[in-house]
Amino acid sequence: MIFVIAGPSGVGKGSIASALCRRLPNLWLSRSWTTRPARQGEPADAYVFVDRATFDARVAEGGFLEWAEVFGNRYGTPWPEPPAGEDVLLEIDVQGAEQVRDRHPDAVVVFIEAPSRRAQEARLRGRGDPEELIARRLAAAPEEELVGRDLADHIVVNDDLGRAIEEVAAILESRRR
Repeated sequence: MIFVIAGPSGVGKGSIASALCRRLPNLWLSRSWTTRPARQGEPADAYVFVDRATFDARVAEGGFLEWAEVFGNRYGTPWPEPPAGEDVLLEIDVQGAEQVRDRHPDAVVVFIEAPSRRAQEARLRGRGDPEELIARRLAAAPEEELVGRDLADHIVVNDDLGRAIEEVAAILESRRR
């Protein structure tokens, strides 16, 4: 199965995806590629960080399940190659989720929302995004939410991380049955 955790920037997709992989057996997290530089304090394995030429070469080879340019940087998910018997977990933005759904209509899309724009802004500031990027991400969020809600099989509001992880884990386990 393919599970997609999608949502705007700063809603907690990465935290939820990481927790799910630690908690649920046979769940393989695909690592997205990006042309953006790593944030200060960001784990080295958060993405595969590459330059634009390397990314574009992968695009030309047809090497991505989905990819998009977002806020001046490219992000993409290589075609998943999970170990045998493992389900795939993608942590991606709404544009990517749309592309995955087009290619895999049976993918389960869980849309994550912040409880408020203020909470989302605080999360973006907490991870060290520059002010201009925070403003752009917050301005894009309402449209991403409209598209994401329409696309989603499930919507989870991340107002409490522990509760959100429990809710998403229950959704994945239910779908696996």
